[in-house]
Amino acid sequence: MDLRFNVFGVRFGIDPLLNIIPGMGNIVAAATSLYLMWIAFQLKVPTAIYMKMLWNIAVDYIFGVVPVIGIVFDVFYRANVKNFKLLETYFTPDIVIGEVVDGE
Repeated sequence: MDLRFNVFGVRFGIDPLLNIIPGMGNIVAAATSLYLMWIAFQLKVPTAIYMKMLWNIAVDYIFGVVPVIGIVFDVFYRANVKNFKLLETYFTPDIVIGEVVDGE
């Protein structure tokens, strides 16, 4: 959502592009950001982490609503990157991507 594209050394994702769609784009971006909240719920992180994540999503949504300025804000604020960094310490390092481990 935040770092997919690179134009002239500026990294951005689909989040600012969604804000081009008046009203709905920002709602879709915020709803997609809530997926990390679901992951946080699955990881049973402390309440303080939930609050920081909600704050990042709310700031991104509120400033993203402002025409033109919201698009520029979304390029540089990167709420999803901030939220992922908050969750990184709660991931189990033993998990290998793509490998299913049977407990039996």
